[in-house]
Amino acid sequence: MKISANHDKLVLLGQHRFTGFTPYQVVTFLNQVLKARGLIVGLRQVDGDNELTIYDSEALGSE
Repeated sequence: MKISANHDKLVLLGQHRFTGFTPYQVVTFLNQVLKARGLIVGLRQVDGDNELTIYDSEALGSE
């Protein structure tokens, strides 16, 4: 049985190791890595839960 996938052909965009992280640290990291690709990640609390949203900022220019 294969335990891990072979990721040799995937392009690494970014990597960060979190120790005792908060959800906001993850969102900040994602925004730093994905900004060049036109993606923005948002996080908000709704009724005690964390809601993660991904936006395509490049779609704004096509309106």
